[in-house]
Amino acid sequence: MQRSLACLAFGLAALLPLANAGVLDDIRARGEVRLGYRPDAPPLSYASADGKQGLGFAVDLCKAVVKDLEQRKLIPQGTKIVYVPLSNADRFKAVVERKVDAECADTTNNRERRDKIGVAFTIPHYYAGVRILVSAHSGIQGVADLKDKTVLVTKSTTTAKIIEERNASLQLNARTKECDSPSVCFKELGDKQGDAYMMDDIQLFALRAAAAKPGDWQVVGNLLSIEPLAIMLPKGDAAWKQEFDGVLRQMIFDRSFHALYARWFETPIPPKQLNYNIPMNYLLKDSLKFPSDQLGD
Repeated sequence: MQRSLACLAFGLAALLPLANAGVLDDIRARGEVRLGYRPDAPPLSYASADGKQGLGFAVDLCKAVVKDLEQRKLIPQGTKIVYVPLSNADRFKAVVERKVDAECADTTNNRERRDKIGVAFTIPHYYAGVRILVSAHSGIQGVADLKDKTVLVTKSTTTAKIIEERNASLQLNARTKECDSPSVCFKELGDKQGDAYMMDDIQLFALRAAAAKPGDWQVVGNLLSIEPLAIMLPKGDAAWKQEFDGVLRQMIFDRSFHALYARWFETPIPPKQLNYNIPMNYLLKDSLKFPSDQLGD
């Protein structure tokens, strides 16, 4: 009986590495890295003109990690990168179910997502804040002007909670209307299906820059939140997260992070050669002095 139990224990122990294979093991087994990205979140993450790959600042950070893994022979040289487009609604499920190895985009790192959804985050690569996009002729200058207005918000973002809190504290009686993506929200704003669109400021600046007439739109109001945007990873794989944080720290210290930021935020980028003209804000600058994934929430 003791021998049988010992054999059973040995057999289960032998199976554990397979049952709990890490992301690096998965990549080596399948021969490809799966990077999730957002098709419409420039300059952080967006689709190439042919729709076959992801582009942007966050995507390039993920690619730098892949390159480092190859150079250190942790994955084979020339490992294929598969780009997986993700929406706001399906990004969490894709990471939790390990359909992607990382989401290289614009997701906010907060405690609820880490604890309740069960995902992990790297060192932040951008600090955004929720502001308001409106028509230049709307008369809206800040959150107090949203009284009795219809406010567009993107599904599965933290913005809906912010407008709920302001509704309660300022008695705005503002109505919220959800839409599937930033591009859809902007279209609905242009079609007058809402009076304002609340979202991370970086998204709003990107939408304004890409508009047919950028001068028709304004980003207004104070920051209504501080949103640390980070690469999202499967939870429970410390080695995988360590690879990302290690590469990001090195890029910050050798300032290749800063050069990459300038490329995507302060110079024209493909395919339309738009320049978003977003200098590094003080929140990001301060965070880079002592880069950490430990946030105050």
